[in-house]
This record gives sequence, C-alpha cells and structure tokens, in this order.
Amino acid sequence: MQWAIRTRRSSIAAAVSFAFCAAAHAQSTGNTVQDVAAANTLPAVKVSASAEGDGTVGLVARRSRTGTKTDTPIDEIPQTINVVTSAQIEETGATSINEALRYVPGFSSYGADVRSDWYSALRGFTPTVFVDGLQVPNTLNLSSWRVDPYMIDSITILRGPTSVLYGQGDPGAIVDVQSKLANGERIREAGMQLGNYARKQVQFDIGDTIDKDGTLSYRVLAVGRDGNSLTGPHAEQRFSIAPSVRWQPNASTSLTVAASYLQDWGDASNNFLPAEGTVLPNPNGRISENLYTGDPTYSYYRKKQWSVGYQFEHKFDPVWTFRQNTRWMHLSLDNGAVWGGGLDASDPTQRTLSRYAGLFQPNYSRFDIDNQAQARFGTGPIEHTVLLGFEYNRQNSTDSEWLALGPSLNMYNPVYTPVSTAIFSGPDSFGQTNTRTTLDSFGLYAQDQIKWQRWVLTVGGREDWTDTKLNDVVGDTQTKQNDSAFTGRVGLTYLGDYGLSPYISYSTSFNPIIGVKMADGGLPSPTKGRQIEAGLRWQPAGKNLMLNAAVYQINQTNVLTPDPTDPTNTFSVQTGEVRSRGIELSAVGNVTRDLSVIAAYVYQDVKNIDANDDTLGKWPVSIPLPRQMASLWADYTWHAGPLEGFGVGAGIRYQSGLAGAADNSLYVPSYTVYDAAVHYDIRHWRFAVNASNIFNRTFVSGCQSSSACFYGNPRTVIASARYNW
Repeated sequence: MQWAIRTRRSSIAAAVSFAFCAAAHAQSTGNTVQDVAAANTLPAVKVSASAEGDGTVGLVARRSRTGTKTDTPIDEIPQTINVVTSAQIEETGATSINEALRYVPGFSSYGADVRSDWYSALRGFTPTVFVDGLQVPNTLNLSSWRVDPYMIDSITILRGPTSVLYGQGDPGAIVDVQSKLANGERIREAGMQLGNYARKQVQFDIGDTIDKDGTLSYRVLAVGRDGNSLTGPHAEQRFSIAPSVRWQPNASTSLTVAASYLQDWGDASNNFLPAEGTVLPNPNGRISENLYTGDPTYSYYRKKQWSVGYQFEHKFDPVWTFRQNTRWMHLSLDNGAVWGGGLDASDPTQRTLSRYAGLFQPNYSRFDIDNQAQARFGTGPIEHTVLLGFEYNRQNSTDSEWLALGPSLNMYNPVYTPVSTAIFSGPDSFGQTNTRTTLDSFGLYAQDQIKWQRWVLTVGGREDWTDTKLNDVVGDTQTKQNDSAFTGRVGLTYLGDYGLSPYISYSTSFNPIIGVKMADGGLPSPTKGRQIEAGLRWQPAGKNLMLNAAVYQINQTNVLTPDPTDPTNTFSVQTGEVRSRGIELSAVGNVTRDLSVIAAYVYQDVKNIDANDDTLGKWPVSIPLPRQMASLWADYTWHAGPLEGFGVGAGIRYQSGLAGAADNSLYVPSYTVYDAAVHYDIRHWRFAVNASNIFNRTFVSGCQSSSACFYGNPRTVIASARYNW
C-alpha cells in the first residue's frame, strides 16, 4: 500500500503573463556570461558566475564549499565530489533535479513524479538534500521540497557519510543545490519552452547593481509553466519566483538576503502497477504505460512552499573569517490521491486492479542557523585551515492522513467509479492518523585542513544532540526521546604530478528515525553509518577535464527489522545492518576544442547483512538499486567555420536488472535509453531541441513489491529559446 511505502489545478495564466511582461520591459545593455580566453587546445567556454565562486568553466568545477564548508580545491577533498553545473543542466535539457542527475555516477530513480525529486538512491541510500548548504525540511516523499532547474546555479553531490559537517543523514551522500543569487553582475535573460504533453514555459533572470558604487545588487528569477500529466486528464502547472539582494560595502563583508516561492498544481496519483502485466506475464497482455490509476474527479495535488534567509560573511583580518547562514522554510500540501494496490484477489482473470484512496495534508516548518569561524594560518612549513562551527535547527511537522479502500479498476478496459471524501467515513475507511512532531538539533563541529608540501590531511569531529517529541493527536499520546552522537572524518590526499591526486578517507554518520514507535512505546535510536573510501582524481594539464575513480564500503547499523517476538508483525527491533560497496568511475569536460563528454560507470553491491526475516542477504528494494549503471553524453559544437555556433548532443543510459521484492523473488529487467539534442547559438540567442528516451522505449524502472512497479519516463521533446541582452 502506498501509505506503508510512505512515498512522497488552478490557472497560472496571471503568473505566466507577469513573467513575460517583466522580461519584455526590462532595460538592457549587457550579457550574463562572458567568453573567456582558453588555451589553444580548448574551446571558448562559459565561466559560471556561481554564488560559490567555484571557478567553474563550462562542465567542470574546480573548487567547492560543500566538501569542507571552506573554499577548497576539489582535488584536495578526501571524498568523491560530483558537480553538475548550470551548463550541464542546459546542455542535457534537464527539466527536474532528477533529470539533472541522470548522468551522475550511480544515481537511480523511479522516474518523473510531480511530488518529489528525491525518490532516488546514491551508494545504496536515499541522499539527504540541502539548498545553499542548509538542509531542506525532512518530509514524506509525496511532499518533498522542490527547486526548479532554472533557479539552479549548480548541484554538488558529496558522497559517503557527511554528518561531521552537516549533522543527521543517511551515509550514501548529500545533494547540495546552489541557487542563482545576486552577485553584482548585470544579468538580462528571458526564455521560453514548448514541448509534448502540451508543455509551455516562460522564464526570466534579471539582475544588476542598485547604487552607483555597486555595493547593492539584486537578482530576480521567475518561472511559469503549464502542461499535461504524463498519464491522466489533469494538468501540471508551476509558478516559482526567487528574488535576492546582496550588500557588499567592501571586499571583507557581504550579506545576501534571498527568498523563494514555489506553487505546484497537478495530480500525484502515481501509477503503482502490479508485477503481472509489467515485469511478469499477464494472460491479458502488457498493461499500458498510459494507464491512469487515479480518479479523474477526485485526484489533485496542491503544494505551496516558501523560504527566506541570508548568508553573511565578514573577514576580520587575513586569518579570521566569520560566516552565518540562516533560513526559515515552510511547506504545506493538500493532496487527494487514488493509487494501485496490486491485483484484485477476487478476480482470477488478473484484469482488475485493487485501489486505495487517501487524503494527505502535511505541513512542515524548519529553521536553520549555521555559524562558522574560519582561521587560515601557518605553523612553520604547515598550512592550516581551521573551521569551528555551531549549528541549530528546529523542524515542526504535522501529518494528517485519511485512508480507505477504493473502488477496483479494470486495467484493460478502465471505467472509473467516482471517488469522494465520503469514502473516508464509510465502511471501507481505515481511519485517520494525525501526528505532530518537533525535532530540535544542536551540533558543534571542528575541522582542520593541514597542508604540508603535497600532502593534505583533513581531520574533523562533531557532536550532535537531538530532542524529538512525537504527539499522536488521535490516540492522545506523546513520546519523547533525546539522542546524541559523535561523528568524524579523517582523510589524506596527495597532490601528485600530472594532475593526479589520490586520497583515502574514513567517515561516519547518524540519522534519527522519526515517526516510528517501538514495542516498549519508545522511539528508535538513530541509525549509524561508517565508510572507508579510496579514490583517484586526474585533471590533465591544459585540459578543461576532470576524471574520478573511487572504491568504497559503507555499513549502516541500527536498521529496523521485524521484532521476532511480535506475532502481529507490528513492531520492529534495531538489529538490522546494510552493507554497500562498489566502484565508481566518471569523466566530465572537454576532450577536444569542440567535443565535450560526461561519462560514468558504477558497480555496486548492496545487501542486508543482518535481518530477522527473509530479507537477510537480499538487496533492499525501497529505492532502486541496480548492480551496474553506465552513461555517456557527448556534445560536439563547432566553434569556427560555416557551422560556428551549431552543436549536436547524444546520450545513452544503461541500468542493469535489479531486485523488485523484499525477498528478491521478483526480477526487474535491464534497460537502455537514448537522449539527443541539437542547439544553435548566435549573438544574443540560443535555440535548442532536447529529446529524452528518443525511441520512446517502454521499460519498468523498478518495483518495490509485486504490487508496486513503475514505468520509466516516456519520450519527451522540448524546444527552447533563450535571449540575453
């Protein structure tokens, strides 16, 4: 059932009109990006004016704050880091964060979903999500925080446990989205998109200085979109706006205040389909990938989210720098859904799908503040970058859900019996759940990056305290729990000849388990993770190219597994353990003046090495975990001659077969899909056409059980035009 898995339309004509008019009336003279002179082996490329100032050139980022919370060259960081730049997002035509990560090593997901970008896996675990270095609300997948790709400057993936800097989270990775913020540059950009499924989008990005001496600057981005759902009769619409203002009175002080607002309208009745008819035979044939399992009159999805915060930095002297990042976020959802629950046992013909209905109304508020004091100094021949930090966050959550057994549906000749809210008070109702959760977290951390000649030793430790309160409003009960955990990281990097930099590291993590009660009435302890990783980076001299190779092993303990003394199978114990190990290879950048590539290969082995049920020794299936994944994107753009400015791109993505049931009795076949693009840049204009799954292959991206299989995304084609002035 969907609630057990816990996964995550009004018109926007006024918003679209506002976006179009604002872009059309903006005054102009400049350009948002500038061509830079490159070595004679490199093309003219675009330099990103990122909020981090990460030295990004085209597809390649050279520096990152995410890996250490200090401005550090990536080749000195003792963990694998992948950066998806705005150039890559545009080049591959990504329309969501999931799509932006398609060519990142080992990223797997169940496909497009209006509800969530994060129903996915990295190194065997669900990644923890951050925006501009602060965590987004921890929500049900159906209500997860979303960021429109047009608002994104880059996406950084830091692999392995990251609790030493970022606190609670699973040990697979974090995904840190860097926003486009005011940076003092003159920016004038407007664009539009047209695509299949009636997709229509307009967008603009406007920025400039406010005063004569340039101490104040602003930037405003907005997106308005309308289109149809991939299945079903409903529309999918979005309006999002993100203003920011920066005050920089001198080179030592800066304050950036930023806000965001996003509203989605749509239909989140995700098509949970049975294995019979998707990955297993069905006497009636294959279930259509266009089957709509929701209800045309009842299903809807309305989400609002907003945030406001600031980033402050002040350099007292050449040694000491203070930074403070603060943000308040709020998200509310009203979602009526009908979804598949497996074959109807009363129909031996296997034509009928049992369905469930739900009404979900969660709300989340989150406050974060991260204080950092950084010192750069030397002790003899040794250079130190010391970071001291204190972080506090508080999240308040309410989760109201009504659940019921819905009317069955003939999958091969669907006739929809109307559903209404009356179903939740009828004989098929499972009742209401209403919980309120408050989580307070405090973290103290310290880190020292010690550099001697070509060696860089990174050592850090952190102590976290969490205070959880869970109120069951319906049952009129309250549960409290206090936890603490120490996490750390130690890593060694060698900056060798020929651009080679090998490294090795050990790191740990913890993650509180929220919303689960144990048999004794208490709350479970946090899960804990540990990783050993070794890797090699290569940045060839004179090339805008970066290659990575890594091997790793992660163990997560305190995992929930069924209580063997509980005959009702209601409660769990924390004796489970998951082990993930693998090999990752990647390359990104320019091979020649005109040819750029994004390549990745992953082999991973993820198993439950300790459990109390038939999942022992099996692969987890709550997230898609193929054993092997490989991808290659290549773009050839002419920089001289009669075809100057014209380019073509092509991509291939392969995923091996994977387990599709908790006991691994179900097998989901492998698949390969192809993407393509054609684009043309001339003066202030860029025109492009991007196609994903160009041959429209029907495939199953994964199954969580015999009742919950998911088709991958069909072919999508989007034509876009962008104008800079």
